[in-house]
Amino acid sequence: MRSRRGRVKSDAKREAILRGGMAVFLKSGFERTSMDEVAARAGVSKMTVYRHFGSKEDLFAGVITELCNPIVAKELERLFEEEPEQALRGYARRMIDTVFAPETIELHRIVIAESSRFPKLGELFYASGPQVCIEVLARYLKQNRNDPRFRIGDPTRTAEEFLELLRGYGHLRVLLKISKALTPQEVEARITGAVRHVLRP
Repeated sequence: MRSRRGRVKSDAKREAILRGGMAVFLKSGFERTSMDEVAARAGVSKMTVYRHFGSKEDLFAGVITELCNPIVAKELERLFEEEPEQALRGYARRMIDTVFAPETIELHRIVIAESSRFPKLGELFYASGPQVCIEVLARYLKQNRNDPRFRIGDPTRTAEEFLELLRGYGHLRVLLKISKALTPQEVEARITGAVRHVLRP
């Protein structure tokens, strides 16, 4: 059984690898990223990188998962214990902060640019990011589908609609570099619209 000190050291190396991986992916794209460069950036051996992540694809999925952790972290359980409007607004704000973060946007561009050469990349991105976020919200909606304050048909579809209202065409404009980010007013309007879609007035 590993000691606590050993686990902490291993976790620290994993975090360093994820940070190094993100930096190299953002600089070089997926195809040109080498695990040697990731190891150098993380300050560990290549063997250590492969011990934590068995392939470049696994590392990419790990980077996406790390970006999404603020949305799906355990403290969401406490967030979802709040009144429905506060809970949904809190979740929506985490989603917008993550989806529109420069790192997420750039990784999204990488997936779009390279998915024709690496078809699995799109699957990894979706499964490690959007799918997890949909499932977290869908579980919450399923638990509350009989609450008269909510209007929920199919929980998964309602979760997808909620998240799409947050992204909208603003996300596409940012991806295409037509605009840089949402204004605070746009953020509030999107959150309000998404919450109204789920809660009865």
